[in-house]
Amino acid sequence: MIKYNRFQLANGIKVIHSFDSTISTVVLNALYNVGARDERENCTGFAHLFEHLMFAGSKNVLSFDQEIEKAGGQNNAFTNNEFTNYYISVPIENVETAFWLESDRLLALNINEESLNIQRGVVIEEFKQRCFNAPFGQLWHHVRELLYTKSPYRWPTIGKNIEHIENATLNDVQNFYDGFYIPQNLTISIVGNIAIEETKLLTDKWFGSIFKTGLPNPNNYVTDENSNDVNRLNTTDLSPNPAVFLLWKGPSIKENQSLSLDIFSDMLGGSEVSDLTERMVKELKLCNAAECFYLRGLDEGIFVLYGILNEGINQDMVERELLNTLNQFIEKREHNHFVFESTKNKVYSALKFDHINPINLAQKLAYWENLNKPDEINNEANEIQNLNLSEVLKTAKSTFDPKNMSVLYYSPIND
Repeated sequence: MIKYNRFQLANGIKVIHSFDSTISTVVLNALYNVGARDERENCTGFAHLFEHLMFAGSKNVLSFDQEIEKAGGQNNAFTNNEFTNYYISVPIENVETAFWLESDRLLALNINEESLNIQRGVVIEEFKQRCFNAPFGQLWHHVRELLYTKSPYRWPTIGKNIEHIENATLNDVQNFYDGFYIPQNLTISIVGNIAIEETKLLTDKWFGSIFKTGLPNPNNYVTDENSNDVNRLNTTDLSPNPAVFLLWKGPSIKENQSLSLDIFSDMLGGSEVSDLTERMVKELKLCNAAECFYLRGLDEGIFVLYGILNEGINQDMVERELLNTLNQFIEKREHNHFVFESTKNKVYSALKFDHINPINLAQKLAYWENLNKPDEINNEANEIQNLNLSEVLKTAKSTFDPKNMSVLYYSPIND
């Protein structure tokens, strides 16, 4: 059981704290309620750009990383379609450094032409390496374009195209910062050997006086209805082998069915002895790799089932056999009981180990507090244990409607 305390500052910052006397460090995690889905269609990639800009220093701190190193700490960040997360881990003796640094870049981030040019160059190079020079580099561009037509989920975190970052102006960037990097959009979690009383004092000292105009992100987004048509895309990729990806939209992480699909994906294709690998790779020898996973999201999730083909194998055949393997697995029903219990135990254990790591725990606490559902930090384990096989299979059967499927075929670019 994770024990926690919650409070909110007058400026709107939400704070959740968990005391742990067994460690000598403190993690300060800052989650901003802004992600790629909050960008305009012609200005994508800005949430990810800001992940980099936030390390470019502030008016009072020339080198963010240098100050962290001097304090004997570490820090990092990540962005997705739904939020942007930053963390600092420092020895308890230097805990105030973390509060100072995190508050200062909220108060007075150093946004100027020099810092923008440097970080824009870093992001552009990352875009080129990840999207243009790597196998399946544009997978998420293709996946999201297939699944969405109106929703802001239709572009990946790195951005819809590279020109949006290349053409980003100082005014564009400043407006994004002023609109989203405000106390009303910030959730802070603090985990470690620091009492709640000191946490309140330091939070109020460093964050309490920061007031900015603006409204909290309402998180209202256009959604796409299921079309009842199979969407298809046949394109090329840097991979030396052809590939087939089958895609379905699924329920939000806030719904119980989301966990069912997460468990189901692990059951079907989560190991070297899974039904998916056994049939597609070992028995039929159609693929050199076959896997599936469920990407859980706040509004809805994405289920991905794919195979990387062996030489000379037909993509239509692989699509057909992927579906056959999926449906046969569902129809096995109670014969799946052993793999179901094994998967539940694996997921449950991974969750418990996650909570041991203070950085992971801080991130999860901030995530659930941002959703005003802090009890989920403890409920998750119970939800896993309370799942039953029939519920998981029922969710799978209702999700994998062939009419709502999207199909992506990749062929080697040199063919």
